[in-house]
Amino acid sequence: MVIQYAVAIIPVAIYLILIGVTRLRPRPLVTTGWRDTLTLGIASAGLVAVGPMQLFTPPQALELWRSWVWIMLIGLYVLGLTLVLLSGKPRLIAYGLDAGQFHDLLTQAALKVDGEARWSANVLSLPLSGIQLAMEATGSPRVHQVSHVGSLHNLDDWMTLEREFVRLGGQANCPRSWAGWPLLCLGSALLLWSIIPLIQHPAEALAQLQNFLAR
Repeated sequence: MVIQYAVAIIPVAIYLILIGVTRLRPRPLVTTGWRDTLTLGIASAGLVAVGPMQLFTPPQALELWRSWVWIMLIGLYVLGLTLVLLSGKPRLIAYGLDAGQFHDLLTQAALKVDGEARWSANVLSLPLSGIQLAMEATGSPRVHQVSHVGSLHNLDDWMTLEREFVRLGGQANCPRSWAGWPLLCLGSALLLWSIIPLIQHPAEALAQLQNFLAR
């Protein structure tokens, strides 16, 4: 069905376009782990809606609640995504920086929080704040991340570290990554492929949407 394809693909296409544009910018994207996971969760929402949500929805619930059951399904997905966000390790991520830039920016941010911050191999320690950050492999020379090691007891200092790292990252420069073009082109093609049939046959698309919600 055209509407099922659109529901599944449009969020993914927008995500690919955003990543592609980000990689083509002369500035890095510096973010936190929960924001990165939240963005990915939103991009995956359409795939979940046409897959697990339809597959595992009890027929009795559809007969009783009709289209209103989707509110509960979406609520369940939001709760599940929230659980993933809360249970994940605190992380800091940078797209576009090389290893040296990432190391320097993180060190500057850490020193703003803790004047005794220091590196030991691939672990950055903030002894006064009780924060330890370990480098994690990403598989890309222009994508770097660190995650907190152990339990996080000093939330205020961690939030300060996040804000400072994001602020410094917003002021940094990085070379454009031409790898963003394939992502941008693929996302644009998927978006057009999803939207054009809806524009050409709006009545049919509306009927399919109503049928999709009632199933």
